[in-house]
Amino acid sequence: PGTGKSTTARLIGEFLFAHGILETGHFKEINALHLKGQYVGQTAHNVREIVQDALGGCLFIDEAYALISNGGDTFGKEVIQTLLTEIENHRTELLVILAGYEGPMETLLGADPGLKRRFRQQIVLSNYTGAQLAAIAEVKAIEKGYTFEPGLLEKLAKWIPDARGQE
Repeated sequence: PGTGKSTTARLIGEFLFAHGILETGHFKEINALHLKGQYVGQTAHNVREIVQDALGGCLFIDEAYALISNGGDTFGKEVIQTLLTEIENHRTELLVILAGYEGPMETLLGADPGLKRRFRQQIVLSNYTGAQLAAIAEVKAIEKGYTFEPGLLEKLAKWIPDARGQE
């Protein structure tokens, strides 16, 4: 959280739209679990419907690794197979971006050879530092008409890593 995955995906989609590669600037963001059905036969329909809604633009699937968490289940495997088919069927009409933590995403990409072939480009976003997050907080505060007391920025920059268990 907070590394800019959604923002980066949006910017890539906007760039590709601005350069005529994508037909629309439409950006559909979902969590991977939204692709799974609640009962047998519903998953493939869900995936096709979500892909249809994103055609011409960008489909951003956050926490994509959830499709195979704990070894995966029948619904997750069906999502992957249907998604790969839909990507192939609409290869010139859709940008699909998968996002999540680096380790689990590597596991996901290794779960099916089709994933690694279709998602060859990877961007690893580093976590923000405490100082960067504090600066963002100050900008947001100013946008809302608030001001930081003297010294608060520095205190916040030191507190954030401690609160997140980082150095």
